[in-house]
Amino acid sequence: MALSRKLSRPLFIPPALHSRLIQNIILFAFCLVLVSVLLFNFREQEKAPTLPYQIYPQTNDSTHHTVSEFLPTSAHPETDSVRELCKSFPKHVLSRIQPVLKTGHGDDKERLNAQMDSTSACFTPEELIVFSDLDEDIRDHHAIDVLAHLPSSHYNATAFRMWEEYLAQKEMQSNGTLDTGAQGKHINGWALDKFKFLPMMERAWAMKPDRDFYVFYETDTYIFWDNLFRFLQIYDPDANIYMGSPSPGRRDPERGDQGTLFANGGPGYVISRGAMKTLLRRTTGSHGQYIDDPLSVRFSYLNHDDECCGDSVLGWVLWELGIPMHGHWPMFSDYGLHDIPFNSQHWCQPLITLHKTSPKDMVDLFRWEFSQHSSQRPLLYSDVWKFHKPGSVPLREDWDGGRFDAFDPPPDLLVESSEQCGRVCAEDRSCLQWKWEGGDQKRCILLGSLQHGRKRNKEKGSNDQETWVTFTSGWVKEHIREWKERQDCSNIKWLGASIERKL
Repeated sequence: MALSRKLSRPLFIPPALHSRLIQNIILFAFCLVLVSVLLFNFREQEKAPTLPYQIYPQTNDSTHHTVSEFLPTSAHPETDSVRELCKSFPKHVLSRIQPVLKTGHGDDKERLNAQMDSTSACFTPEELIVFSDLDEDIRDHHAIDVLAHLPSSHYNATAFRMWEEYLAQKEMQSNGTLDTGAQGKHINGWALDKFKFLPMMERAWAMKPDRDFYVFYETDTYIFWDNLFRFLQIYDPDANIYMGSPSPGRRDPERGDQGTLFANGGPGYVISRGAMKTLLRRTTGSHGQYIDDPLSVRFSYLNHDDECCGDSVLGWVLWELGIPMHGHWPMFSDYGLHDIPFNSQHWCQPLITLHKTSPKDMVDLFRWEFSQHSSQRPLLYSDVWKFHKPGSVPLREDWDGGRFDAFDPPPDLLVESSEQCGRVCAEDRSCLQWKWEGGDQKRCILLGSLQHGRKRNKEKGSNDQETWVTFTSGWVKEHIREWKERQDCSNIKWLGASIERKL
């Protein structure tokens, strides 16, 4: 009966109640839409990448007192053997700072030998890691093929056509045709170089884990180890540090098309323990299993045929992981010894590395450096000037004196000989040296910095094979003496991170 009475009751909603019901439905719908919009925006914000930093690190120059790690010695660089010279090398530092040399089978042998007789001369095989694109012995050291364990994706991907160079080299090694004319025709060592950088990080950590700093360098890198060891005393190895000489890298379209930087591999670069951990860190699931790939697999897509350089790839990966490059140029320098511009910007600065220094200069500089170590202060650009002493000879024929800090004579002056070019420089107090491009060229170039330069014989003009250019360089001793007297190196500073000095 109760059921029949309920069903027979007419369905009637009073107007007031009906109005409130509609309002509640509208309010509920509005809240639902609002929550959906907020959740959508929140998810979008989660997806949107953020800059590691809005700007690259800009830190103040430091007057930190540093001490030499080298042992006191009375070295005789001209007569002592390398073994005798290396007795003062601070081997205890190598428990904290790991040197890593990158080379390749196709590397220039004269340059490689010079490297082993200079920057790398004091390291035993247990102390120095050598990475290459082929397993082989280099003197007492074993070069590790760092490409050997890269995943099969490199072998199959159409974007890695350059990888065929590696397979061809391995085949030549196995059939005995390596180091013959066939290799010169088919193997492009430069094409293989970019594949080494990411697996180098993994392998260096696996071989020598938890070092304070990892120093990566190449066969044409010269490192002033005393200065580098001093400089690293200033830094916390557990901070995310990636330092070197800055070069322009990719633009980041997901972060406002911001330009990025990477550390040029030639002058060498340093990665701290903290940065290495960030670089190699992998995400784990609830049961401890890895749910993402190792570094060299995760970012292998970057090493396509259109990418020129592995140091650029490494810089981009670090940027993506929130570690921008610390630019410490001109301490990490892309100059060769012969083309350093000794000027007011550099004269009183410590020098840590050089790049593209000639093999002979590398070996000679290594020996000379042992006579320059001081417990009182680091080696400065002004000290390195003493090696070649540019300006001590007033004139050099068949000599290119350099290109930095160049400017032209006044436009109303007609200069038609090297003698006239020298007189124009002598009349301008800002001119320290000059260069005359003679023959058919007839151009006078004035220079506001001291440079050693290099021998350069008569050569054909760049645009017209029927014309010839000769090179003569000169220095104005009086201007150089006055300029040097104005330089004050009493307050030595380690340069802070900056990109403005270079770019």
